[in-house]
Amino acid sequence: MRNRRIATAIAATVGAFTLFSTQASAITWENDFATGLSPSSSGSSVWSYSPYEDANAAFQENGDWFFVSDNRADGFSGVAEWRLYNTSGTLVRGGYVWMNLGAGESRWQNKDFTEGYKLQFRACRGHSGGTYLEHCDSWVTTTA
Repeated sequence: MRNRRIATAIAATVGAFTLFSTQASAITWENDFATGLSPSSSGSSVWSYSPYEDANAAFQENGDWFFVSDNRADGFSGVAEWRLYNTSGTLVRGGYVWMNLGAGESRWQNKDFTEGYKLQFRACRGHSGGTYLEHCDSWVTTTA
């Protein structure tokens, strides 16, 4: 009987720790719309292309700028999906930068990331403002 109480107490402690640590690490996904015609800074960019060339996305580290283009008139928008990890490898932010101005259009969107964090992003097409994505490239990794 005593062993069962100890086991129950340990299980409750582990469960509470798991619950609180999971809630503390939850993030809110950010939704942005690329609207800028050019970044306010210059520099080289890292690129991602969707598999069917429906969309392109790029990240310019100097100034934390995303570039997104919609390359096909198909009723979908071009989108850059991104994830930001701290130096311990924990996901701290994530989101989408949508380009919803129509096929053949491209725009820039500025973000503000912590310097030195790991950024992963990829180009996709999807329903603008939603989270339904398809035809995504593999993840590209760079430094914010």
